[in-house]
Amino acid sequence: MEFVIYWIKSENKEKTYIGFSDNIDARVKMHRQHKVRSTKNFGNFSYSIIEKVPSLKYARIQEKYWKSSAGRKKLKEMFL
Repeated sequence: MEFVIYWIKSENKEKTYIGFSDNIDARVKMHRQHKVRSTKNFGNFSYSIIEKVPSLKYARIQEKYWKSSAGRKKLKEMFL
């Protein structure tokens, strides 16, 4: 099973969210329907896939990295 690590950026505010899922389409749909507490107040947003990883264990490790200061700095270089 492959997991996707993704980054959501609110269009109205300067808020971001990093997460992972094995079904990115269903997960983004949940975010858009305001069913995720962390992003329900984001309004319109765009998302980008950061990377694809082969296992749940590695997805958790990489999500933790992307949420760190070094990871967020790298995201800004990649997407902003």
